[in-house]
Amino acid sequence: MIWNKHLVEERKIQGINGAAIILIFVSLYMQSKLVLFLAVFFLAVSIANQFYLKRVGEGLSIDNIPEKKRLFVNGKGEWTITIQNDGFPILKGELKVFFDHFVAPESSQLESNLYIYEISVPFSIYMQNTKQIRIPYTAKMRGIAKIRKLEIHIPSLFGFGESIMESKYFLKQLAIVYPEPIPVKGLIEQMSILQGTNALPQSLYEDRLGPVGTRDYAPTDSFNKIHWKASAKNQTLQTKIYETISEIGWNIALNVSDGHSITGNLEKLLSGITEFAYHAYKRNIPYSICINVRTAGNTPFLYLAKGAGKEHLQKVLETLSSISLQNTSLPYDQLLSFFNNHLTEQPFFIHAGIRKDTTNRLLFNMSKRGIRLFELFIEDDQGVLRGLDNRNERRLSI
Repeated sequence: MIWNKHLVEERKIQGINGAAIILIFVSLYMQSKLVLFLAVFFLAVSIANQFYLKRVGEGLSIDNIPEKKRLFVNGKGEWTITIQNDGFPILKGELKVFFDHFVAPESSQLESNLYIYEISVPFSIYMQNTKQIRIPYTAKMRGIAKIRKLEIHIPSLFGFGESIMESKYFLKQLAIVYPEPIPVKGLIEQMSILQGTNALPQSLYEDRLGPVGTRDYAPTDSFNKIHWKASAKNQTLQTKIYETISEIGWNIALNVSDGHSITGNLEKLLSGITEFAYHAYKRNIPYSICINVRTAGNTPFLYLAKGAGKEHLQKVLETLSSISLQNTSLPYDQLLSFFNNHLTEQPFFIHAGIRKDTTNRLLFNMSKRGIRLFELFIEDDQGVLRGLDNRNERRLSI
């Protein structure tokens, strides 16, 4: 850990230095050993005080081990700060920790200041010693909390000033608070089954890339399903058996913008998408997510490729947790254009957020390619999923 160090000396120390010098001259004039002793004592105290403040903290370090804690709202966690001291002992020091307001200290009634909590912990640590400080907290809202700054205030031995050690870098500890889902009406009702690549026990569609077995031929079987090699081997007609498949994948796209600002429905929209993620996880539905938050890389916005299962759910929840009001957004139409030209399409496309006329044209071009369009609305603090129909949109505009 690299520190920025600041010395704060009280003006009293300058007065003590001045008084000690005057007493030295007085002792020489009076030829008094007692006055000389007092002058030397005060001067020694001042020098020792300055020497301690300059040297203390030189052997101080903090373990900066990466740690990621995943929490739900009202979940409990703690920051763990391990201090190692190979230098001068620290007596009655004070550790100040500054962290994001997504989590709040448990044992304090403090309110966050500018979205940051500040908490002070007194401590002492001797030379060649290690001390671990734990700061419990409670998850309060969706977001990713980090320890933004550490300060260690070390008082002087004689109470004249202090040395302030300020960390240059963030600690690599994260507290990820997942968004809470909200009910979404119409989610189950709008589900449909289309041809695709996911194996299902029953489906109208089959994977023709390779049979999984054969059975005896039936008069209703198609002629091109006959497995000629198996028929010759068994001396009776055999029909190929294919794996039944279906495609129920989703593309979920969120527009976080509302003009030049972030939409006021951001939290509810994220909670609605969280409900989609849990629903898809329970039913093993693959899905991808696009969010028009600017990022660096080949894809200029937040994008999670098609996936399913627990690991994909965790990635989605962490991505949704990372979105904040400080994010820079990309025009949503640019996202849709990039999606149409470069990303893999699924049978369902779910739009969430503000929708303009230019957005409508891009969306309805997808429907011409057979993609079914849906939109997530927020009504009465819950989500509503409705189908998007080009004809319905025209009626509304009339």
